[in-house]
Amino acid sequence: MSSQNDFDWWLKSIRGEKPPIHESEPQCGYFKVRDRRGLNKDLAPIKRPFVAAAIWKDGDEFKAEVAGSPVHIDHAWPYLAKYPITYEDYQFWHLNERWPEKAA
Repeated sequence: MSSQNDFDWWLKSIRGEKPPIHESEPQCGYFKVRDRRGLNKDLAPIKRPFVAAAIWKDGDEFKAEVAGSPVHIDHAWPYLAKYPITYEDYQFWHLNERWPEKAA
């Protein structure tokens, strides 16, 4: 299970700070990313809808999911780092498969 310190980078990001993004150093947190699945894979990247994603630690190993499906951490980070979101928005998306108005 992740400790609170594992989420320090993400907490700084959602507060508006700009912590550095290092390709080889993933960070735990909640994010949104453009959907590359199904019908969306043929859309121009800018037209793809955002989906929720998360990175966390399980022991010493990083785990990641995009839209509820597991993904390899190397395929998730640093792309997810661009769009950190609150945990509440992450939960809302998973319950409704859409964003609350303020996060759209």
